[in-house]
Amino acid sequence: MQNAEAAELLQKGLLALENGHSYLAMTCLEQASRLESTPRLNSWLAYCHALNGRDIDMAIELAKKALHDDSTNPEYCHNLGRIFLLSGRKEEAIFIFRQGLADSLHPELIACLEQLGTRKPPAFKDLSRNHPFNKYAGKLLRILGKR
Repeated sequence: MQNAEAAELLQKGLLALENGHSYLAMTCLEQASRLESTPRLNSWLAYCHALNGRDIDMAIELAKKALHDDSTNPEYCHNLGRIFLLSGRKEEAIFIFRQGLADSLHPELIACLEQLGTRKPPAFKDLSRNHPFNKYAGKLLRILGKR
């Protein structure tokens, strides 16, 4: 960052977020964004907006812009993926997490994917995963403790 005050506000925001103070973090990051705009700042600001229940679509667009500006940083994939999870878009989150792992083995991305888990094979392999037989058979097998 060129602006020292913006860099300081970014660090304060990240520290506040680390300590669970998401509104304080969002305030610091918004102030920093008024001074200077960087991909890292935009990515974290987007995550704070989503975390605090602000406009999710705007947060996704801001995080996508940050990722587009610097596609080699797995931190931006991590933030965008978590925003997708907050908005209920699990498949897109998994795709973004995997995209971030393509360049480097980022431990936070690995942890997110492990937390999401893997899907078990469909009950009827000849039918699509979305077929009603597979859906209900899978639910039934889970209730019976067979999966």
